[in-house]
Amino acid sequence: MLPSQKNHEPIQQSVHVDCSLEDAFRLFTDGFAEWWPLALYSITGAKANRCEMEPWRDGRVFERTNEGEEHDWGSVLEWDPPKHLRLSWHPGSRDEGSQTVDVEFTVEAQGTRVTVIHTGWEAHGVGVCSLQRDSLAMWQVALKNYFPVVVWEQMLVIA
Repeated sequence: MLPSQKNHEPIQQSVHVDCSLEDAFRLFTDGFAEWWPLALYSITGAKANRCEMEPWRDGRVFERTNEGEEHDWGSVLEWDPPKHLRLSWHPGSRDEGSQTVDVEFTVEAQGTRVTVIHTGWEAHGVGVCSLQRDSLAMWQVALKNYFPVVVWEQMLVIA
């Protein structure tokens, strides 16, 4: 494999969560604003107030500022609850050359495996290594944030 081809490989991160497939999907999508690390990963920095994912095909993924401005991060390309979600991903840039984020939810012993596969690096030319490295760190932090939300929600349901 050529070095430039290796730079285009997908990022894949996954986490096991102790809840049903349906709850894992719902908390990932409907609860997006609760677990996304907005203080670290936003377009507008300290002005960012909330991020949202509209729960339907062609829905938007966006950030809203304290002043009410909205900035698109991407859109929902596929909506197949509770098994699969596909997003275009282009926070802070135009939609051309956007990346794709697939999220797969599969039943696993005593819970659900949530796998994020981030592709589309070939559209970014020379800066791809830095962008991939930053995105890998972003998904690691995001999934660590998602897991406590799922555990908390499960404890709430059981109580």
